[in-house]
Amino acid sequence: MHRPLKGKVFLIRRKYLATLALCLTVAAIFYVINHPSLVGGGARERALPIYSVQRDDSAVSLTFNITTAADTYTVHVLQTLNARDVRATFFVTGDWVRANPELAVRITENGHELMNLSDDHSLLRKLPAPEILANVLACSDIIETVTGHRPTVFRAPYGEYDDTVVALVAGLGMRTVQWSVDSGDWRGQTADAIARQVRNRAFPGAIVLLHSNLEQTALALPEIIESLLEAGYILVPVSELVHETQFTISFTGRQMPL
Repeated sequence: MHRPLKGKVFLIRRKYLATLALCLTVAAIFYVINHPSLVGGGARERALPIYSVQRDDSAVSLTFNITTAADTYTVHVLQTLNARDVRATFFVTGDWVRANPELAVRITENGHELMNLSDDHSLLRKLPAPEILANVLACSDIIETVTGHRPTVFRAPYGEYDDTVVALVAGLGMRTVQWSVDSGDWRGQTADAIARQVRNRAFPGAIVLLHSNLEQTALALPEIIESLLEAGYILVPVSELVHETQFTISFTGRQMPL
C-alpha cells in the first residue's frame, strides 16, 4: 500500500537534489566572479567574450546567426559554402533546430558547425541566473540530440551580454564568441554592399557576422568568399579559429596566446 508513496517521495527528492545542484553551481560561479584572486588576477579578463583572435596565419571565420524557426535561405547558403569547399559556423536557437532537424543534420554532416544562440533568442542578461542556465542548456541539449554534436561555443542573442551571462556560460564549458566584422546584412543592405563591407573590414583573426536566412546574404556570399580567398584569407569554423588553451583576452575582446 505504501510503495507508490515511497516512489513519489524518491522522485521529489531527486528533483530537489537537481535543483539544489543547479543553485550551488550558480552560487559557485558568482563567488568566483566576486573573488577573482581565487583563480588569478586575470579572471575578469578571461570572462570577456572573444571578438577576434591573434594568429600567425590569415584565418577568418564566417559565422551565420539563425534567429527564427521559419527558414528559407539557409539551404542556399549551405550550397554555396559546399560548392566552394568552405566550412563555417552556424549559431542557431533550439527553436530553429526543433523546426529544422533535417537541415541541422545536413549542416553538420557537410563539415560545418552548429553552435549555441540560446534556446529561444531571449535577452538573457535580463533573466535570473537559473533561467539563463536552463535556456542555454536547452539549446545545447537539442543540438546534441539531433546532430550528435554538443556545442562548445555560445553567442549572446542580439550581441547583448553582461559578466553574469559570460561567467555562467563559461561554467558550462563553453566560450562566448561575438564578432569583429559586422556585414550589416540585417540592416537590409544590398548584396553588393554586404560583400563590400566584409571585404573592406576583414583582417587576420576576424570573426564575420552574417545571417543565413536572408536573401541578400545568400546572394552576397559567393562574392564574399571569392574576395576573401583572393586576398589570401583562410576560411575556417570559429572553433578552429580560437585558441583552446594558454590564452588571454584583451579589453577589446581580442584573444591572444600566452
